[in-house]
Amino acid sequence: MKKVLISAFKPFNKSVNNYSQEVLKLININSIELNKVIIDVVYDKCFECLKEYNLDQYDLIIALGEARMRNVITIEKQAHNVSSCSIADNAGVFKKDEIIDEDLPKELQTNLDLESLKEYGDISYDPGKFVCNNLYFHLLKYSLDKCLFIHIPNCFDDERNYYECARRVEKIILRILN
Repeated sequence: MKKVLISAFKPFNKSVNNYSQEVLKLININSIELNKVIIDVVYDKCFECLKEYNLDQYDLIIALGEARMRNVITIEKQAHNVSSCSIADNAGVFKKDEIIDEDLPKELQTNLDLESLKEYGDISYDPGKFVCNNLYFHLLKYSLDKCLFIHIPNCFDDERNYYECARRVEKIILRILN
């Protein structure tokens, strides 16, 4: 049986919820072993939290984040080697144009075939530079071959939208694993 680790974020920036967390609650695929993790929106702790799950045991690692300014699911092709945002993470940390790893290039890209996923969402080359990007960069640094980041769009706190996003994420997972 295939094993998948999938994470989502806690609320941040005074929000009462995080759309990625709401969608994660609804994801269920009986044919795979799915381990779900909720992580805090903290630059220097989110990847460390995932590492506790022995990443080598998984066939696929998916990280979900929210992008309330987007209208569709976006499947991120790459992560930037920089952290920078005008808001603080949940630990109160602001980062402004800070390089994540001096020894690596400006971007890291997943080797997963994203072209086959276009029917489930848009392919994006810009995951922002906040904690989502930071986590994705660390995941890609770990493995270009089995890690992916998906941004959940504005769901307007509507259960139907959460459900639709969850079904799309399930289809993305199944397509990658098959």
